Amino acid sequence: MWQEPIPEELYNEDSKKPHQHCKICAKDLQAGEPYAIQKVFKNYPDQEQAQALFDFAMCQTCLQEARAELSKESRQNVDAFMLKGLQELNANEESPRDRYQSHRCTLSGKNLNEVGEYQLMAVCQGDQILESPICLSDDILEEIQGLLSQESKDELNRFTENNFGWPPELKKALIDGDIVLL
Repeated sequence: MWQEPIPEELYNEDSKKPHQHCKICAKDLQAGEPYAIQKVFKNYPDQEQAQALFDFAMCQTCLQEARAELSKESRQNVDAFMLKGLQELNANEESPRDRYQSHRCTLSGKNLNEVGEYQLMAVCQGDQILESPICLSDDILEEIQGLLSQESKDELNRFTENNFGWPPELKKALIDGDIVLL
């Protein structure tokens, strides 16, 4: 297990501090239950650094409940895809941590500065990160989107509509499959 303080890259974009509450149930994330942070970044040609489009944290309970709403087929497809990618990474004698530290997509190895968008996900507990963050480039996210059943896509759309007050352009990105909530 990789345990160290949560890097600033995973801090809440609004407060510039670690996430404090679950986006869904508002549970205190410092109370001890593991939680996940997800952030989506976009590279703009005229800017040196990627810009965070949005970020959120969800307690383990809410994350499990949201995942359970996806079809069994979709969960199995995504799990198999991720497992295969991580096994290939291991066979190349690399780890998610190596790829994270070199700012590359965990599965494709692409430099994240050279992709349009990417998603960063991490499992944390209190003020510690428990495992290396997973970084997924836009092409990998598109592949994952293709593994989801229409039922699961509809559920993700419903979930985001009910839980996130995102502007229309972000809602469109979710519906078009540019962003995948894992």
